[in-house]
Amino acid sequence: MKKFLLGAAVIVLLLFIVDKTILKDKGVVEQAEQMQKYEKIENPEDLPVGLEKGNLAPDFELTDMNGNPVKLSDFRGKAVLLNFWASWCPPCRAEMPHMEKLFNKYKNENFDIVAVNLTNTEKSSGDAEKFVEELGLTFTIPMDEKGVVGADYEVLAYPTSYFIDSDGVIRAKVLGALNEEYMEKEITKLP
Repeated sequence: MKKFLLGAAVIVLLLFIVDKTILKDKGVVEQAEQMQKYEKIENPEDLPVGLEKGNLAPDFELTDMNGNPVKLSDFRGKAVLLNFWASWCPPCRAEMPHMEKLFNKYKNENFDIVAVNLTNTEKSSGDAEKFVEELGLTFTIPMDEKGVVGADYEVLAYPTSYFIDSDGVIRAKVLGALNEEYMEKEITKLP
C-alpha cells in the first residue's frame, strides 16, 4: 500500500511539473503574441463580414441615450473597442472604470469605445442611464433595445468585447471582464 501511495505521489508530482512547464511555455508564447502589433491589411473591403478574427465587423445602427444614431461604420479610421454590457452585470461594472480611463488616454489617438447596452436584458428602463451617470462614462453608448445587435454578435456572456482596427477588422474577441493592462495592450496593437 505504501508503494502504491508513493508511486501515485510521484506521478502527481511529475504531472504537476510537466503541466507547469507547458503552461509557462504557453504563457511566454501568448505574451510574445500580445506584444506584436497587428499588421495593416491591404484591402480590408475584400474580407468577409463575420465575427471571427480577421473578418470585417458587421455594421449596425442603433441610437444612443440621447436618441442620436450610432453606426459602427461611422468609426472607420479609428480603432474601436466594441463592448456589450448590462447594468446588472458585476463584471461589466468592474471593467467600465478601466474603459473610461483608457478612452480618455487614447481618444486623441484615433481610438474610440462603443459600449452597446443590451437594453432588452435590463430589469427596468432607466437602469442603464443610472449606471452610466454613476460611473461617469463619457464614451459612446448605443442602446440595443430589441437585442438584435447582441444576437448578431452572438453575445452569450456578459461582457463581451471586440477589438476592431481602423479598417473595421476584428483583431480580438474576449468573453468576460477585461483588466486595464489587457485592454491597453490590445488597444496599442491596433493599426
